[in-house]
Amino acid sequence: MSARAEFLYLDQTEVLNADVLDMSRAFEVIADVLRLFELGECVQPPKVVLRNGEDPRCEELGRFNGLFASIKGPRPAVGMKWMGSYPANRALGLPRGSAVIILNSPDTGLPVAIMDGTLISAMRTGAVTGLGARFLAPRSARKAALIGGGVQTHTQILGLLTALPDLEEIAVFSRQRHQAEALREDCRTRWAAPVVIADSVSAALADADVVLPVTTSNQPVIHTRDVKPGALTIQLSGHECDFEVIHQCRRIVTDNWEGLKHRGIITPALMHAQGLLRDEDIYASLGELILGRKPGRESESERIHFAHMGMGVEDVALAWDVYSRACDLGLGQRLRLWDTPLWV
Repeated sequence: MSARAEFLYLDQTEVLNADVLDMSRAFEVIADVLRLFELGECVQPPKVVLRNGEDPRCEELGRFNGLFASIKGPRPAVGMKWMGSYPANRALGLPRGSAVIILNSPDTGLPVAIMDGTLISAMRTGAVTGLGARFLAPRSARKAALIGGGVQTHTQILGLLTALPDLEEIAVFSRQRHQAEALREDCRTRWAAPVVIADSVSAALADADVVLPVTTSNQPVIHTRDVKPGALTIQLSGHECDFEVIHQCRRIVTDNWEGLKHRGIITPALMHAQGLLRDEDIYASLGELILGRKPGRESESERIHFAHMGMGVEDVALAWDVYSRACDLGLGQRLRLWDTPLWV
């Protein structure tokens, strides 16, 4: 048996060539791993957050997240994502978020892949939004509204289009109009997405069936007065909705309620910390809906809120799928850790 150890290195171009932007496939991968998570077939420690203080507002200066997971089932996988988030990067022409993912052999623990994780992170987040919309959006949904124009918005639009192909309008408002214009042109070119630019938050939200803030704000940008009856509101970041938006919802669904409380910055978690939302007020997890343990939307008139902030199992499952495809296609560079280890 050889003692040599090597891993596959995938840069962002190779991750793209491994079809990371295939949202239908991402739906399948994420749905499968959320089933396994709900069935207790995954190990996922709490998300590690490295920032320069305890006040979440200091995240405006930058932070790092570490997400880890071990997945059992028919395709076992082990790995981690290390992601930096620096909002000031936009002024430098750089993405706010950048990530590296490391995958390890479930059998030996040795690293098998190191890859750019920026697109994988964005795709898994878009897939979770899309899966939530599939279960929770009004069946008659024709308009979605997104607030924000950053990198993450691209895959949020793709996730919504994949789940709700009959959408006729996706209204986007961004304080940086040039960002919204670039987003519109990219999404129209790539996916023929019906993106239009709104001049204000209230204009974007007018008559919207699905409402989705995609910002780094720690102050509400979504207010109850602007959300129509029967709408689905979705959160994936911080405190972007006023408390009444949540209070008016008949059902609150999360990807992982314990994880949201641990992270502590998204609106429902803030409400819980202030005694304004109880654990029993959470209707279901997305995994429970996927397994059919609880129904999703049951009427067109009910207001529903879906909150998710990302789970390590999602990153690792999608990264392992990309890694497998890259191996099949002969992509990437094989890099050596050692020929013979110094000590055994």
